[in-house]
Amino acid sequence: MKEECRTESPSGGEALFEDPDFPSEDTSLFCDSSTPIARLQGDITWLRPQEICQSPVLFPDNINLGHAKQGLLGDCWFLCACAFLLKNKHLLNKVFPPDQPQWADSRLHSSYERLWAGQVSEALVDLTGGLAERWSLGDFGSEEEQRPEQDSDQVRRRRLDLSLLYPVKDQCAISCSTHSSPGGASELGEYHALTVMEWLAVKTVSESEVLLLRIRNPWGRCCWGGDWIGSGAGWSSVDPVSALDLQARVAEGEFWLDETEFLSQFDDVTVGYPISDEGHLKSIYTGNLLTHNHQLAGRWIKGHSAGGSRNSSNYGSNPKFWLKVCERGEVLVSLLQHRKWRSTEKYAQKPLEDSKNTKHQHYQAIALHMWKVEKKRFNLSRMLNKPPCASTHCHAYEREVVLHGQLESGYYLLIASTYQPGAEARFLIRCPENPSTFTAINNRWRVGHQLFPGLVGGGKDGRRKQKLPVSLAEPALPFTVCDESAVTSGVNVRITLHQSHPETDLQPIGFHIYKFRDRESGQTLPRDEDLVASCVPHCYTQDVSLACCLSPGAYTIVPSTYQPDCSANFTLSLARRIHSLKDDDSGDHDQDQGSPKDSEKEKNEDEDKEQNISKKKMVVPGAGEHPLQYNYTFWYSRRTPGRPASTQSYEQNIKQIGSFASVEQFWRFYSHMIRPGDLTGHSDFHLFKEGIKPMWEDDANKMGGKWIIRLRKGLASRCWENLILAMLGEQFMVGEEICGAVVSVRFQEDIISIWNKTASDQATTARIRDTLRRVLNLPPNTIMEYKTHTDSIKAWEDFHGLVNASGGR
Repeated sequence: MKEECRTESPSGGEALFEDPDFPSEDTSLFCDSSTPIARLQGDITWLRPQEICQSPVLFPDNINLGHAKQGLLGDCWFLCACAFLLKNKHLLNKVFPPDQPQWADSRLHSSYERLWAGQVSEALVDLTGGLAERWSLGDFGSEEEQRPEQDSDQVRRRRLDLSLLYPVKDQCAISCSTHSSPGGASELGEYHALTVMEWLAVKTVSESEVLLLRIRNPWGRCCWGGDWIGSGAGWSSVDPVSALDLQARVAEGEFWLDETEFLSQFDDVTVGYPISDEGHLKSIYTGNLLTHNHQLAGRWIKGHSAGGSRNSSNYGSNPKFWLKVCERGEVLVSLLQHRKWRSTEKYAQKPLEDSKNTKHQHYQAIALHMWKVEKKRFNLSRMLNKPPCASTHCHAYEREVVLHGQLESGYYLLIASTYQPGAEARFLIRCPENPSTFTAINNRWRVGHQLFPGLVGGGKDGRRKQKLPVSLAEPALPFTVCDESAVTSGVNVRITLHQSHPETDLQPIGFHIYKFRDRESGQTLPRDEDLVASCVPHCYTQDVSLACCLSPGAYTIVPSTYQPDCSANFTLSLARRIHSLKDDDSGDHDQDQGSPKDSEKEKNEDEDKEQNISKKKMVVPGAGEHPLQYNYTFWYSRRTPGRPASTQSYEQNIKQIGSFASVEQFWRFYSHMIRPGDLTGHSDFHLFKEGIKPMWEDDANKMGGKWIIRLRKGLASRCWENLILAMLGEQFMVGEEICGAVVSVRFQEDIISIWNKTASDQATTARIRDTLRRVLNLPPNTIMEYKTHTDSIKAWEDFHGLVNASGGR
């Protein structure tokens, strides 16, 4: 930052820094002209600190002189949070790096006017990255005793109990606020925040104790009356030596008052969680260090995951998360919603409104509820009808609500909700913890159909199809497939990725599924070799879906956009098929259609069948299925290494798996097929248009050729899936030119190729090459070879010394 500030002036000297993103203009001060400072527009003089005083210092040696004073701008909430920084050197250096003098919170809010009227809790979180809670002083008592299971959109918060804060009273930030003119200071008016500098129990002359609090007014002047101001009557009840010591601590703008006066004159208290020198949060309830922090982003989407409060019949559709508590202990979970800034045009002509009303315009009423799940299989609706084991007790129009509890070990289902059904907002779940482990929703327990809302893109999230290893910034949504003795081949699941963009502004989206081979190893990032399924190539569509059969274990889904730096709000749904496949739906009835027999006795009959395969009844899409542009056939071949190849042996080894005409029929075959990476020996999968045999001599192939790519071991499964999905989706854009594709598994390498009809059409082959490079995300230096089938036949004949041989592979 220092180097950026040192720019040359036109005269050749060192120029003073000017921020191009925050210029010395009215635009940096005003946003919608809705506050009293708007009358200053056009009458502003900009001065640098050295022009205001001779020796400007941001933080003087005397810390009491370092407190900022509030002027005309209504930013008392922000200044109260800044006072906390002076108590914590670690935080102060984080917010104001010693070697970086330029800083402004107004840049975060885009203008100084937007600092008018806010919440101390929000400023504390923005400045420290920690947690803050707002406690009510009205109707002092325990909130848990007042209908804890009733949902309400009223702003009810936990009642203050100062004794709870005693273990951390010298480390936490405390601020008090008034919503109306208090009796002790009518000058304060409505909605003003002050800082609690310290509080302590003082012995009186009668040997009893009185709790005193030292309060600071951001205005920099006292503005308070009462028994503890100056030589008030309250000091007569305290030992004179103690009284003199306490009065000497009072700086400009500060005053003392007792607990009774404090509770009667202020409406609520904001408590910021302490932060250690190492940057770890401390619990305000126990003083325990919370050394780990888990975060998950989410979104309430109308019609998908915005189910409303527990009074709504759609409450179960709200975003769900799992909390795993490994041992009994303290658990904190916060729900933070993203602010909706008001439109400058809409509010330009409106008068200034109080913070209570404007808060409802920026935020939804939100809440967290938690249930302990005792069994692996449970009925979601039935469970939600039971009282939660912990909750925030109400829906509050707050940016962040915090759930606190002492939980036994086990699994807990956490549901984040808005009070109004259909209310949309983005949110962040945060879980600072010590002994517990926080994970996202998974399907270990069958809750039917679950949704993962989130955001992909905008940096490392958006990536060109797949770029491993996956970084921590990328959305990775874990889930678990349970082990069921009744299921031997795995569990059928369907995963759907939905982007919340208008059809005119869609991003190409897709996702990959990885399996954690060793869950106990603590692996958190998916690895290349862990890929088990992919929904690619990325498609410009509202939804992409993948049906697959997964073996029991721990998995994670990584959604992505095709290009980096492309943001897209998304919902990922995971559904499990709960009914068995019927025999005629499995695709097995086509398993051996047209395949040659090993018996030499039936060879001629099999050849006749293969020659007339095009005369067989063609498959057609079923009712309601999505037809493909062409029908396709899967083939499989395997040759024993060391045995001499011949046309006859090749034709005997190649077997037809089955044909399909729709997207659904394709997945019925593909989800039950072994992935190329799991094949052994000299094996090949072929996918060709129906009626075209995977042989060089076929009429559709003989004048064509193929692009060949040699892959290192471990990449074949992913590349094969990307290739065939691009081929089925007509991404090559060359009409009827594509014949089929082949993946060949060998001992040292794997080979992928795509066949086309016309080798002499250089423009078409070049387009196929470029699309293939894009679909497979190949590096620029990847070697791609094009070989005509005529050359392949000649090379094969020369190698085997067969002048009249025919056949291919």
